[in-house]
Amino acid sequence: MARLLVGLPSLKGDIQKYKDRFDLVELRPLDTSLPRATTLRKWRKAVPPGFVFSVVLPRVVGELAGGRELDEALSASLEVAAVLEARCVLLQTPASLRPTASNRKKLAALFERLPAEGVVRCWEPSGIWERDDIVATARAAKVIPVLDVARDAPPPGPIVYTRLRALGRSSSMGAAALERVAERLRGRREVFLVVEGDRAPQIKSLLAAALARTPDRSTASAVVRPTMPMPSTLVAEDEEQ
Repeated sequence: MARLLVGLPSLKGDIQKYKDRFDLVELRPLDTSLPRATTLRKWRKAVPPGFVFSVVLPRVVGELAGGRELDEALSASLEVAAVLEARCVLLQTPASLRPTASNRKKLAALFERLPAEGVVRCWEPSGIWERDDIVATARAAKVIPVLDVARDAPPPGPIVYTRLRALGRSSSMGAAALERVAERLRGRREVFLVVEGDRAPQIKSLLAAALARTPDRSTASAVVRPTMPMPSTLVAEDEEQ
């Protein structure tokens, strides 16, 4: 069964209470206000070892414009990630970053500046990127593509980082939709699931239960074999002729 880690796109309330409900939280250095390093260290000590901090890189980094501002923002964000012992570092790119060869090279170059050991590096594009193009670009950069698993199946691999959005198909997920999500996540080693909106606790509970169930393969495994005539009958007919 996949190790399911569910959380919100921002810290809601006190970390002590938050950790009792969720396993993961996204934090955004520079784009939102975060406490100093001393408090961040207290956060790390306040949560279980398996709790996941995911650091989302600032917008200026996602724009991939280069220059001093990007360098400083990236450096500050990686310092936060180091203090928190962040398991994941996520790059979100805006809709203005189109799927061109030049932008793919910029993405690969940016990810080369991120630590490759002990950190799950993720990329979440916006705009006109198609699912197959996202997967291929992420594979070339050796990172995890972030998709809405309620809409798009994640690529094969032991790790999935996904976001269920507050708008669209994910916003009103019924039992059938959750079962489809569970099917797409079965067999993975780790699933990092960020839930937008106010249904995160409910989705966490229902999805964990769905993943724990053994899928019913009876229909798929049933084989209908055609009825064949007995070999002896065929031989007898040939002999009579």
